[in-house]
Amino acid sequence: MNEKTTPKRGRPKTLDRDQVVQVALMQYWSKGPTVVSISDICGLTGTSKPGVYREFGNDDGLKASVLETYHRLAIQPLIDILEKDQSTTVTINALIDFMTQDRTELNIPQGCLFVMMRAHAQQLGPSTCNKLQEARRNLLDTYEAWVMRSKSRGEFADIPTDIAALFIDIQHGGAMRMQREGAANDTIASVLRSALGVLAMGKRAGARTN
Repeated sequence: MNEKTTPKRGRPKTLDRDQVVQVALMQYWSKGPTVVSISDICGLTGTSKPGVYREFGNDDGLKASVLETYHRLAIQPLIDILEKDQSTTVTINALIDFMTQDRTELNIPQGCLFVMMRAHAQQLGPSTCNKLQEARRNLLDTYEAWVMRSKSRGEFADIPTDIAALFIDIQHGGAMRMQREGAANDTIASVLRSALGVLAMGKRAGARTN
């Protein structure tokens, strides 16, 4: 016996969630997370505002979804570098190479959306801010774990682990701001080598030179 199916009420879902997230990600990344509206995203994707609101709830929900995608795209690879079993110097060089990739060749915007969102956190919604805090805590924990492994091998400067993690986080943020402002990648790499190289100098890092 065939059972009749009751059709679902409302309009059929025609919104391509992945497309909306990808377009929003690139717009936020290239122009800034606080200057792009849902109307802008709708115009670029051909979707309706009611459809976007049904899918994401609100602008905060869309930004939170974008941040999740960005984490997989740009933050997880950084974490993967830190979790590799390799020397401190090799890891630092890999981090610098990752931060100073040729964005034009990769066809992605300059800078870091994560860094930009953190800078504008007061203008973002609670869901996005919660995900920002979670992502930052995860990244700092990863930095700290890497620092502790480096110290266990005698390859790291005599710096408190939590301070070292914050120092690396600051260098990453500064490098991304420099890139956003148009500094050459070679210049950014030189700055990072000077800053992060100190971490691998062991006890000599605190020595004075005349």
